[in-house]
Amino acid sequence: MAMPIIETVEQLADFLEQNEEWRRRIYSILVPRELARLPAEFDEFRAETRREFESVRTEMREGFEQLRAEIRASEEQLRAEIRASEEQLRAEIRASEEQLRAEIRASEEQLRAEIRAGDEQIRAEMRENSERMEQKIQKNTDAIAELKGLSLEQYYRNRARALFGRYFRDVRVIDWIDLEEPLEAVAPLTEKEREELSVVDLLAHGRRKTDGQEVVLVIEVSWVIVPNDVERAVQRAKILSQRGVVATPVVAGREIDDEAREAARTAGCALVMDGRFELDQPLRGA
Repeated sequence: MAMPIIETVEQLADFLEQNEEWRRRIYSILVPRELARLPAEFDEFRAETRREFESVRTEMREGFEQLRAEIRASEEQLRAEIRASEEQLRAEIRASEEQLRAEIRASEEQLRAEIRAGDEQIRAEMRENSERMEQKIQKNTDAIAELKGLSLEQYYRNRARALFGRYFRDVRVIDWIDLEEPLEAVAPLTEKEREELSVVDLLAHGRRKTDGQEVVLVIEVSWVIVPNDVERAVQRAKILSQRGVVATPVVAGREIDDEAREAARTAGCALVMDGRFELDQPLRGA
């Protein structure tokens, strides 16, 4: 099936919903093979653990049945000997019974100890396997989160002109190096300030429509926005503002909690959720 011309994320989503083959192909590209195999590996691990546990239980039942059978056989033999010579064998029977009980107790204790040791070993192996599985899951989860963040950052980089064009003219994405010389001319950057600016997710420059003021947008992009994202955007915008550059902090993402939303509102940080402006007053100016 020929792929239609797709211009928006919504069109892409609708197309993928209707075309399973395309959806599987994109999934195989985006999701690491190691992660895709994870559910099957976990099911295999769980099945193997269950089989081992059932095997131990079966061995225990067989051991108990064999022990009971041996006891029954011994008792029948004792009864036959008692019937043949009761008086002579009473003392022997009592001694034999005591000895048998002692052996049974010793055998039971040994069996219990072996069961406990086996159970502890199984538990230890299960814990170890579970920890390895959790580490593998966490590693894949972190990889997916990083991919999602990079994908979202690229989305805002590509859409910066269209998104922020509501408030600014001549919007263009810039690199912090473009600002280095004028910033240094006002006041030399410290190593910490230089490091902070070098890791800004996205910088954009434009002229505000309301007053023609040139503004630099300091944008932090995160799939799930937390208060630290707001703090980083504000702090990095402050570095520019301290050197005479009009800078506005912006956080952009897909999910946010009430604490982060309130932090953005309090700090005067613009908020963009899934390409839609939720807090845009900082972009409008005074």
